[in-house]
Amino acid sequence: MAEWSLQKEVASLTYPPVTPNFGGDYCKTLRHDTYDYIDPLTKSDCKGKAILVTGGNKGIGKGVAVSYARAGASHIAITSRSDASNVVVEIEKAAVDAGREKPAVLLLRMDVTDSASVKAAAHVLEANWGRLDILIGNAGFLAKYQKILDGDEDEWWKSFDVNVRGSYLVAKSFLPLMLKGGDKTIINMTSTGVSHFHTGGSGYQLSKFALLRFTEYLMAEYADQGLLTYSLHPGGVATDLAQGLPEQTKAWLKCTPALSGDTIAFLTSQRQEWLAGRYLSAMWDMAEFFSKKDEIIEKDALKMKMTF
Repeated sequence: MAEWSLQKEVASLTYPPVTPNFGGDYCKTLRHDTYDYIDPLTKSDCKGKAILVTGGNKGIGKGVAVSYARAGASHIAITSRSDASNVVVEIEKAAVDAGREKPAVLLLRMDVTDSASVKAAAHVLEANWGRLDILIGNAGFLAKYQKILDGDEDEWWKSFDVNVRGSYLVAKSFLPLMLKGGDKTIINMTSTGVSHFHTGGSGYQLSKFALLRFTEYLMAEYADQGLLTYSLHPGGVATDLAQGLPEQTKAWLKCTPALSGDTIAFLTSQRQEWLAGRYLSAMWDMAEFFSKKDEIIEKDALKMKMTF
């Protein structure tokens, strides 16, 4: 009888029973473009750092690479499945225009889902530089939003192949070089979708949820060797990738690539040990976010946990 009563109670609710909080109001001030507090010309010094940005040939990834150039990074590598020599020129120009020294820019032809391709790229980078300080896992895939019964099964699984397996392959190939010394920092791009339901987004949102946990797993297994990893939502940016989103959602895509790029350069100009294993959003005002540091540490907040 008790079981029947519970069934009736659940049946009367709209699923999910509790409206998910995806952290949009975690900081009162939300940003959509870069701002003075994270200005790479005055607030970030990445001189001497060696950076790798996967999927750095366009969109958010290119924005990150450009921000690092403006912040003075000396070595910047980007990966792309196709030729992106024009982006190399843009990155070099960004540094010069910012009054920085021209960085050594390395273009790696790489497909994150191809193990041999990733291993080859890692060997090229090590042969050229011999070190890697910071890895930004940006390469991703987003299938057209469709309900589970309506979508293509291969497209659904491709989200996991690129976003999860791809991140695993990149970490597996580049981590040995990173652990030899330097900043030993990995930031994986995630999504606000990890903590709420959006009809049609199961493949993408679940894959980003898994990536969040994988990023923590890297810390769990290699923190004793100095590895620091955390996840960042880059904001809603109108990239080619975002074309698979529902039309009504595209209206939210108001963020510039410079927002996430400058935020990342700012965060990694110094190691932020307290962010280990956590999730944060580039849309959160960084001055306000840093003011919450003690509270975040005390509550061990911004991590994936099950509520009992």
